[in-house]
Amino acid sequence: MSKAYNNYDDSIADPVNIKQLAVKDTLFLYYRCPQVERQIQLFSHYNEIMFTLSGSRTMHHSGKSWTVQKHSCLFSRKTAYLQELPELVGWEVLAFYFQDSFFRQVINEYRQYLPLNNLPEPPVDMLMEINVNETTLAFFYSILPYFNQGLTPAEGLLELKFKELLFNIFLDPSNKGFLAYVNSIMDQQKTPIWQIMEANYMFNLTIEQFARMAHRSVSAFKTEFGKYYGTTPGKWLRKKRLEHAKLLLETSDKSVSDVAFNSGFENVSHFSKAFKEMYGTSPVQYRNR
Repeated sequence: MSKAYNNYDDSIADPVNIKQLAVKDTLFLYYRCPQVERQIQLFSHYNEIMFTLSGSRTMHHSGKSWTVQKHSCLFSRKTAYLQELPELVGWEVLAFYFQDSFFRQVINEYRQYLPLNNLPEPPVDMLMEINVNETTLAFFYSILPYFNQGLTPAEGLLELKFKELLFNIFLDPSNKGFLAYVNSIMDQQKTPIWQIMEANYMFNLTIEQFARMAHRSVSAFKTEFGKYYGTTPGKWLRKKRLEHAKLLLETSDKSVSDVAFNSGFENVSHFSKAFKEMYGTSPVQYRNR
């Protein structure tokens, strides 16, 4: 079992196969997904908007699933998720990466034009569907020619295009929930550590990767974590992952290997050893009992 792939870093490192347009702290990508494994764990320390040009993928997080197909759009917060390959189906996608500060910039710049009154409660899901109307559909296709130009477009033009995307999404009444989420983080300078941990402990992420998603240095992350949880990240993760695995053994038909994978363990032997140390029996014996 491999550790989670960093969507953003791996994309930046492959400019040949993944076409890129970058401005300051924002990035637009166009690529055909190279995934060959049935399931992979992905994470990013950036927000991401994914628009499907063709093909399909299914994303899983916290017991929920989102299937993206042609002309569907999905938003992912700074989080990890499980990406599933449905048979041998390709996936052609436009992906837009940005930080929370870009959200705040667009809201502040266009506040007078946005429907910010009477918003619903913000969704708690780490992934959210975004409705695509005729305007946003036209926007995504208008971006494609920029990837094939010999000359890189002016940064000022690209920044306006990036803002245009968010502005049009915000204006769509069907995206009120998404706008409510963005509005809820306007005064939040940093994502709370507990939010990152509680949403992602079941993924095979390192302490360094958790710290990166939380936008802290490793030392600052450990210090803040200790103040909030009263223990170390390693001890907390081990306990939470084993409790999650125990629940999966009790309530699902997943194999022990899949339970280990879906609980954030490096491999089955490590999982089995840790499980026996905590519960006094092996995962197989526990399920049979």
